Amino acid sequence: MPVFNFDFNRSCTRIDMSGEKSGIFTPGLSSLELKDAAVKRFNSVVQTLDADHPGFSADQIAGAARRVLRAAAKGQDSTFIKVRMRRAGEVRAALRDGQWDIAKELREKMNLLIDYLDHEADALIPNHLPFVGLLDDAILMDVAMNALRNELDEYADFCRFRIAEAGSRDVALSAVKTDRAEW
Repeated sequence: MPVFNFDFNRSCTRIDMSGEKSGIFTPGLSSLELKDAAVKRFNSVVQTLDADHPGFSADQIAGAARRVLRAAAKGQDSTFIKVRMRRAGEVRAALRDGQWDIAKELREKMNLLIDYLDHEADALIPNHLPFVGLLDDAILMDVAMNALRNELDEYADFCRFRIAEAGSRDVALSAVKTDRAEW
């Protein structure tokens, strides 16, 4: 989980992202508004994914957005976002794989996470915003990783096993009919 170290005296829930105010030039992004209702919905998903995880304040999200934008101003991509979105792709693959049986409670968490990622209308931060659009998605993925890490690691091992089996049998991957129980 990321550690947030903020100067709360400078944090606010409506951030003026204009270059003259923030010192960060971000084409196409002049402000970011984190509405209370959206923060509450976001924290509801956080609590469902990990009941022990404290909710996030708008100040914490705003501080994280500032860090992402500072890195973008230096020409750096957000590794935090890229890695979490890659893991979200693994969640999608595991959910779609008919040969991979997922426990009901875990499947529900995975579906909730993917549902949040796919429905921008309910998102805390709109996905289309440059640089920070996937930040809320990445934070949720990070929260979910405590519950999903073992499942995703096992799924990756299962996929490697199927690939090796297909190679050793000299057949297409789709011809390997091993499921989780047989694996």
